[in-house]
Amino acid sequence: MRKKYYLVFLAILIASFFLHNCKIDKPIAPPGSKDPDSLYVGTPYLLQQPPLFPPMVLPPDNPITAQGVQLGRMLFYDPVLSSDSVFSCSSCHHQQFAFSDAGKALSTNFFGLTKRNTPGLFNLIWEKSYFMDGRADSLTQQIQDAMQNEMNFIAGVSIPKLQAKPVYVSLFKKAFGRPGTVTEANIHKAIAQFLMSLISCNSKFDSVLLNQEQFTASELRGFNLFQADTIAHGGDCFHCHADNSSSAFFLMEDNRFHNNALDSSNSFAGFPDLGRGAIDGNFLDNGKFKTPHFRNLGLTGPYMRDGRFTTLAQVVNFYNDSLKESPTVDPFMKTAYRGGLHYLNEQNKQDLVNFILTMTDYQFVNNPAYSNPFTK
Repeated sequence: MRKKYYLVFLAILIASFFLHNCKIDKPIAPPGSKDPDSLYVGTPYLLQQPPLFPPMVLPPDNPITAQGVQLGRMLFYDPVLSSDSVFSCSSCHHQQFAFSDAGKALSTNFFGLTKRNTPGLFNLIWEKSYFMDGRADSLTQQIQDAMQNEMNFIAGVSIPKLQAKPVYVSLFKKAFGRPGTVTEANIHKAIAQFLMSLISCNSKFDSVLLNQEQFTASELRGFNLFQADTIAHGGDCFHCHADNSSSAFFLMEDNRFHNNALDSSNSFAGFPDLGRGAIDGNFLDNGKFKTPHFRNLGLTGPYMRDGRFTTLAQVVNFYNDSLKESPTVDPFMKTAYRGGLHYLNEQNKQDLVNFILTMTDYQFVNNPAYSNPFTK
């Protein structure tokens, strides 16, 4: 009898053991819970549509979140992405220079000097192609290209370094959801989210067009020269740098490729840099490059794709008296056949420079949301 009770007790004990260890796991907390790692898609980051700018078109495969922007900002400034942990995106893109490498004709990267001058980074959300030759069709492609060819990013080297830092492990989860794997694709997406947040729209130029400020007399003359055709002895700048019949005027570039008569060539293959033609294989595009921004030019010199001009005055002088002929020179360069406009006097030139400087956005270059998160 005692043996029977013993067997019943043993059976109950074993059953209790299995029931205890087979209990249903606690469900994963839903989004919005206090668990910091349960933010599956992060907190939406609302980009403010600037007045009169073209509508923003956000990439459907990379929704912007506050955590994604924060992560991208950290990755942008962290040299951990380069194989030697020396170079970061910010090594060549400095906020005080509108994220250009001002003062340098060419920049220094992991492999030596860059092939072309480093442009500023802002208003990228309105871009249709990236790099001066347009070789990237998306912002994430641009980032991938830059990481590989500027910083020598090696996934097997850099990703373990990120995984070793708890702050990154947590942010990848918050930005991209569980399991929050640190992947090369997610690195590209995070940096893209930060770059999409870099919006420059608070220059004097913007305030004037919104009737909040007024140009000086010289700035107004420069503005009129900017948008006047050669027929009216104007600078004829607007054909490539703006379209004042639409809101694209606020962007100050036309998202197209032009040969601006910078280099002479007797043949289609004679350009020192083939530009767009080397990408699409069309010899008619040889020597053509994407129109650069007019915004923040006062902060981003030297100028042209190779940084050959150090001042804006030199740039204006080039269009007035130093244009070069070549087989693909743009039809908009109407006076290339005679070497330039040849009618701008010294006052005209200064007025144009003064107008260009009204497009400097000091709020943008001093915005703490864009600054290095690792310094105080």
